[in-house]
Amino acid sequence: MMVIYSFPPTQQLQPVGILHLARSDRAPYLAREAVSAWLGPGHPAQEIAVLAASELVTNSVRYAGTGGSSGNGEGDGDDGQGSITLKLCQGPDYLRLGVTDPGLSCSKPSAIPLQAPSLNAERGRGLAIVQALSRNRWGSFRLPSTGGRVVWCHLDLDPTPAQIEELFLAPV
Repeated sequence: MMVIYSFPPTQQLQPVGILHLARSDRAPYLAREAVSAWLGPGHPAQEIAVLAASELVTNSVRYAGTGGSSGNGEGDGDDGQGSITLKLCQGPDYLRLGVTDPGLSCSKPSAIPLQAPSLNAERGRGLAIVQALSRNRWGSFRLPSTGGRVVWCHLDLDPTPAQIEELFLAPV
């Protein structure tokens, strides 16, 4: 059973970095670069944090400002409907990655498909990847003050090499 958490658990967090991005095709690249720089080379969680940031920001670029249209994510640039904020914080044994966007098309991310899209599909794996990287510790909520949406995930702060390898193995 899949659970999408609303508000993340509240604990004292140390800010690691924050980045405001225009909704554009370049945003996922800039998010990857920022997270990589914030954590630095050799950080045990760098690879999974960079991938999770890329997936969450890509979803924001594609779906945040569709304004109730078909939600197909065809818009490629900043359409004047707000920006994306990427925030990375550190908890006692995890990293919290959060992406805030205008959230115009829906209040929560779509449910993760129960079956993977065809091998030729170009979309449809992002939240499933985030779910795997976070070991099911992710969610979404609306900001009451702005109506924006935050999608967040918790990533292991110090995953072992075996845990990282397991994340990137193909399912049997």
